[in-house]
Amino acid sequence: MADSYSEFHRQREQQGDHYQALSPLDRPRVHIRFAGHFEGRQIIWDADLRTLQYEHDQSCSQPEQAPEELRQYIQVHPAEGERIPITIALNVPQFDEPAILKTIIMIHNYKRLRLGRHEFGQPVSFSD
Repeated sequence: MADSYSEFHRQREQQGDHYQALSPLDRPRVHIRFAGHFEGRQIIWDADLRTLQYEHDQSCSQPEQAPEELRQYIQVHPAEGERIPITIALNVPQFDEPAILKTIIMIHNYKRLRLGRHEFGQPVSFSD
């Protein structure tokens, strides 16, 4: 597994991939890595992609903390070398190939992304 941006980017180009899947796809939670930029430097995004339904189901395992509504969010964590962990929760049924590619495009186009949690979109209600 490549730890440097240049090696990772070279491998993606050779394989013709936009990302590296680190878990099975077509699930409510997927782990991938993809190349990008953050605060003016080239980095590897280490992305934990989650559906809002997955987030809701996880919070229901702790009923005292279960919210009735959730919003989509992007949470950028502190860098680990050239890798930056990022958690992204979206209102999609699962993370298949089209959803993953749209998510990567969204992160590439988000020009003012900073460390921390950024919520967006309308709240989504869940009832058990």
